[in-house]
Amino acid sequence: MKNGWCRRSLPAVILLWLCWVGLSSGQGASNGGIRGLVYDADFDVPLAGVRVEIAGTRHTALTSDAGNFVLEQLPPGKYTVVCSKAGYQRRVIADVAVSPGRLSELRVELSIAVLEMDELVVTGDDFLSGTEVDLLEIRASAVTLQDAISSELFKKADASDVAGAIKMVVGASVVDGKYATVRGLSDRYTGTTLNGIRVPSADPRKRAVQLDVFPTGTVESITVTKTFTPDLQGDFTGGGVDVRTKSIPENYLLSTSVAVEYDDLATGNGEFLTYRGGGVDPTGFGGSDRSMPDVGRVELTKSFSAIRYRPRVLPADLEAALAYDKLTRMFVPVMGTSRKTAPANGSFSLVSGNKYSIGAWGRIGVLGALSYSHKYHYYDDGINNKVGVSGSDGAITLLRPRTDSKGTDELLIGGLGALVFQPNDDHEFTLRFVGNQSASDEARFQVSDDGSSVEQINVIQNQSLRYVERTVASLQLQGKHDFEGWPVGDGLHLDWSVASNLTRQKEPDVRFFRNLFTYFTERGFGVAQFRTSGVSPSSSTRRIFREIEETGMVYAANAELPLRVLGDREARLKGGFYFEDDDRTYEQESFFYDFPSRQCCRNPERIENRSRFSWITEDPAALWSDVFLDADRIGLAPNVDSPHVADNQLLWTLTPLNQDVDYVGRQRIGAFYLMAEWPLLPSLKLVAGGRWERTELGVIPAGPAGRVEIIEVRPESGDRGIVEVPEEEGVARIDDRSVLPSVGLIWELRDGMQVRASWSRTLARPTLRELAPVATEEFLFGDEFVGNPRLEMSKITNWDLRWEWFRRPGEVLALSVFRKKIDKPIEYLNFGAAGRSFTQPVNFDTGRILGVEAEARAPLDRFGRRLRHFTVSANYTWLDSEVDIPGFEQEALAAFALGRDRRALAGQPASIANFNLSYDNEDTGLSASVFYNRVGERLRAGAAVGDVETGGVPDALEAPFSSLNVKVSQKLGAVTSLSLSAKNLLADDKQVVYRTPEGAEAIKSLVPTARRYKIALRWSW
Repeated sequence: MKNGWCRRSLPAVILLWLCWVGLSSGQGASNGGIRGLVYDADFDVPLAGVRVEIAGTRHTALTSDAGNFVLEQLPPGKYTVVCSKAGYQRRVIADVAVSPGRLSELRVELSIAVLEMDELVVTGDDFLSGTEVDLLEIRASAVTLQDAISSELFKKADASDVAGAIKMVVGASVVDGKYATVRGLSDRYTGTTLNGIRVPSADPRKRAVQLDVFPTGTVESITVTKTFTPDLQGDFTGGGVDVRTKSIPENYLLSTSVAVEYDDLATGNGEFLTYRGGGVDPTGFGGSDRSMPDVGRVELTKSFSAIRYRPRVLPADLEAALAYDKLTRMFVPVMGTSRKTAPANGSFSLVSGNKYSIGAWGRIGVLGALSYSHKYHYYDDGINNKVGVSGSDGAITLLRPRTDSKGTDELLIGGLGALVFQPNDDHEFTLRFVGNQSASDEARFQVSDDGSSVEQINVIQNQSLRYVERTVASLQLQGKHDFEGWPVGDGLHLDWSVASNLTRQKEPDVRFFRNLFTYFTERGFGVAQFRTSGVSPSSSTRRIFREIEETGMVYAANAELPLRVLGDREARLKGGFYFEDDDRTYEQESFFYDFPSRQCCRNPERIENRSRFSWITEDPAALWSDVFLDADRIGLAPNVDSPHVADNQLLWTLTPLNQDVDYVGRQRIGAFYLMAEWPLLPSLKLVAGGRWERTELGVIPAGPAGRVEIIEVRPESGDRGIVEVPEEEGVARIDDRSVLPSVGLIWELRDGMQVRASWSRTLARPTLRELAPVATEEFLFGDEFVGNPRLEMSKITNWDLRWEWFRRPGEVLALSVFRKKIDKPIEYLNFGAAGRSFTQPVNFDTGRILGVEAEARAPLDRFGRRLRHFTVSANYTWLDSEVDIPGFEQEALAAFALGRDRRALAGQPASIANFNLSYDNEDTGLSASVFYNRVGERLRAGAAVGDVETGGVPDALEAPFSSLNVKVSQKLGAVTSLSLSAKNLLADDKQVVYRTPEGAEAIKSLVPTARRYKIALRWSW
């Protein structure tokens, strides 16, 4: 797969070289330019940081400290120059003449006075969109309803990755610290692109990209598009999240920062949970140390149960016993947790770049960025419970209460490299590589009371060790071209992209260990053993090796033609195509420890061997996992040479589970679109078009002996059970062709104030993981996620209305109302079957969402000079959703007093609120910010009925969660700044509760959260 990814990347590199050679000679020596100065009109002093651009083109410059700017490589003609800076009114200078081979001189004054201006044309990928003012200007001129946040805001909020930053977008929230949800719709309805190119997810359970693998040190801005237009992906229903990486600076740039962070639950805590040999490698590639030994891949000649233990040893039995002994001893002898003291968190970032002139060849730009962070997270006294409803009264029974603790050691490395070639001002080629590597090592320990008394303590100890390594890499080649002189318009713009993507998630040697520990208080000793009643050996220990790899190619092209219609008004036609081809492989191999039960004869050696089936200790705090894999407790018994013991006597022995299901999956998406922006009146614009999109999704499983397990629903009762079927019945295939229309109106009520209305149709796809009949779990007897090969795609109809007022640079007021109707929504159900707890995606019939968004952002200088350095921003989103529950589900739930005809959509919060107050004083170099975020209650998984023995499981809902962050930064000179920040000052618990329709509740999980305090130094040249 790796070599295939490299082969797919080679055409992109060749194409870049061909374009370079073909177009580098296309510039003429007769081009000219514009050189000028920008001054403050009131104080007659030069202005630095003013954006100067040629309206309707991509020619842009930024004034120096002396107010100077130069715009070069302009063909002869007349141009409109636009100058803008935060706090100043934009200035438009029309008919600036450019002569061949000469620089025209221009002096511009900016003032606070209100001026009437021509239309400002700003492209969505403007390389100066790193400030909030720039992004608001882009948002005001965009044809879609969108919100954005910039790298400027990342720094103020001290967001270290994109997942932490996107929470500040109106109507956006983050699930599990990784996945964006927009307008209450779960991650499946939110598409994620990198520089406009879709990248696949490294998580087998999600379609959404894991945003925590993108460090903000390599990101310029994040734009969330909330309405669909045909030039966007067909699954951009809740929103399309586009992460824009750093652009090439016009001048030399070198910026670096280092930071140290204190976590009040983890840092310096000597009880931090880990295990022997645990922890992440500083490079993020430590998974190879945990790889399965080669001996584990050898097919054993004889099954474990087939070996007979008898005085007369058969050669075949001895050969098999030796093979099992070798297999057992080759694996790392660690199965349980231990403790250590966690160090402080640390991070580092470096960004450098420049743009160079290469004479007649044009210009080239280079940029490199590196981000590194190493963090420790820990909580104790958490809760993780399982409940059920077995009677018709709806009473909740606590089936398996557990206390919960977890320690996580995580590393994130992000890298960005970009090369830009501009043979002239009309053509640009960019070759960009984005690579992110993350690793997390998690140790978890749970204890449940199994009926303790004064005389004896009975607890079940549940431990899991889980190392996860994730890789996201994308090699992107993009081109942008402007062709002037078209008779019907001002010029044709063409952009295209070719990308080769790779994502990989490795989980080498995940280890589970679950045992019963009974301590006799009066006798002063305890006995550890596996619960044997109704529980198989494979349900007590497990070692899992899992790897998911996905490779893909993306091809896209867009052509845009501006026109002059209806009295010289501007219109645009746009069309293009998109093609994506992704292949995924999923491989898993599992083992467990077994102990022979066939032992005859009552001699001392046999009795000694039998004693290793359990463990006796005088220490009530000791763990059986500490000694379980001692050399004299595993494989061939140490007394094997005794005349009274057979030569093939095995103790605890590692055995293949032989129940793993692998799969291969493929996703192909092809699309064509055509759209138009057309002026109907001087103040009214129509944006309309359609997108044709074909989706091919397929999963082919491979199970042991050609069979797989699926969840079967019995329509007559609504009960669910596990059935084994031929793997052919587990094959999933989707072939869908959809026409996705979109119609929108933009009505400009006055300068800076507009109303947007739109109607569109979109879709949502299941993930390959959701289609695959594979069950995965985080710990033994925890929730197992199992796929559903019968899933169908969802189709959505969207209505949107927004009023927004951009009163001056940096200021906005907005109010939005939206409604969505979803056919065949994919929902998650939680139920029990065969003594196990499952979460499964299913299609319901119809779902609906109604939402309202309100936003205000403004500098406070209008309220007095003392407040001129303050800016306030607030937004609130109210959401109401419901989904119709199928009739047979209602009847099944009614038997346990859980029935109703509708409930909320899964993953949709009831409300989202954000508040930000910032202070920026350029004179003193002091800045400070306060950020508050609150996400309301949302449904994690809906109620469902399992088998007869398990009964019903109520809805599981995430409780509201609030966070408060503060940051203060002070410049210490021309290039140095120091910042102090405090995150999650409220330290709310993250809680999930079970709830019945009558309001009865029980805790499903509770996780304490930490306050974090960070100090950082930054240098920028």
